[in-house]
Amino acid sequence: MELTLTEFVRLALGGALALVLLSALLSRFFHARGERQALARRVICRLCLHAFEDSSPGCIVECPVCRATTERGRPRSLG
Repeated sequence: MELTLTEFVRLALGGALALVLLSALLSRFFHARGERQALARRVICRLCLHAFEDSSPGCIVECPVCRATTERGRPRSLG
């Protein structure tokens, strides 16, 4: 089977388009995964309201600013 120049150009453009689409999808996936992981590590101090990231496995972390112990998880509403 012989390829004409037109068929070759179409295949090359189609392959390049598929490669660009695949890289865009992978980039969005990895960016969203990184955002979810950063959000899971984010802690807001209950005393001084300082927001920081902590990757330790424990449920109770220490604020780097005021040294108060803070429980990891969703903040409780005041209402």
